[in-house]
Amino acid sequence: MLSKMIFSDTLPTWSLFLELFVVGLVVILAGAKFAKLADRLALLLNIGGGWIGLILLATVTSLPELVSGSTATTIGNVDLALGGIFGSCAFNITIIVLMNAVIGGGSVLRKVSPSHTLTSSFGLALIGLALFGLVVRSLINSSGQVAQLFEIAWALLILVAYLGCMRLVYRFEKSQTAALETAEDKAVQRVPGAMYLTLALLACVIVLASWWLACLGDVLSTHEIGIIGRPLGATFVGACFLALATSLPEIATSIAAIKLGNIDLALGNIFGSNMFNIFVIPVLKVVSLVNGQPVLLAQESVSTNDHMITGLTAILLTVIAVGGLTYKSRRTVLRRFGFDSVLISLTYICGMLLLLL
Repeated sequence: MLSKMIFSDTLPTWSLFLELFVVGLVVILAGAKFAKLADRLALLLNIGGGWIGLILLATVTSLPELVSGSTATTIGNVDLALGGIFGSCAFNITIIVLMNAVIGGGSVLRKVSPSHTLTSSFGLALIGLALFGLVVRSLINSSGQVAQLFEIAWALLILVAYLGCMRLVYRFEKSQTAALETAEDKAVQRVPGAMYLTLALLACVIVLASWWLACLGDVLSTHEIGIIGRPLGATFVGACFLALATSLPEIATSIAAIKLGNIDLALGNIFGSNMFNIFVIPVLKVVSLVNGQPVLLAQESVSTNDHMITGLTAILLTVIAVGGLTYKSRRTVLRRFGFDSVLISLTYICGMLLLLL
């Protein structure tokens, strides 16, 4: 945005990436501060780290996907929006590798709350539901009432599934904590009003920076890259660059939570963010209707095969994470990483290379 205003038609590629770096840095700093406050809030309210990560941290750190997806849909770039959603779901799982690099000692999935197995499984179901809708929509070769009704039904199904999953996770968390609570554990301390205000301000900073990133992603998707002689394309920019950019809050907050010794907070953020990402799809449908576009997934504007690659990559990565949560392997690679971290890294790289090629 700023680069385009300064350079106009002679827009250099380096200025776009520099702007992406600066805005991304803002998101990282705001996200790290938000994680520290969320950890403090969990202690004051006596709420488990996994639950506060799933509800508060995951919702706020997923606002970039909501804002960038809505912005991309408004400007008519649905490929960028969907690429950002599925790409973010894939990239979020790779944050486990970064967490592993920070603390070492093998898999970080060994000593965590059992609720993460539930949330990661629900994430799998929601991603699968989203991909199923894309495939069925691609078979409806029209933009008439049938397509419109299907998209509305698909969006409502995702919405109901998301709310149902969140309710089940809440009940599971409540039953787990109730069995371990003592009288002292139940004590809730007063939360300073300034803390809520700071959390709200940080959330606003993250949202505004995310809107900026979405606009930059739209410019980057059509900007010709000299070294390859063509634009990167909306799907690749969405699944790779925009997904990375909008996942910066998850990276910052998860690493900050790890340094605070709260692994449950970090994992709750990751798996909760993936669930919230799919919830963005019904929001995109609403944005489409408000903008006078009765059909969100117009055949000529959606690369179904590319989104299938990205979505299936996210599913494979989540399956590996579920396996790590269940098996709890003690095996280490390079004396630091868990075997699940290695599999996650290789799967993500292969998926992105397949998408690019």
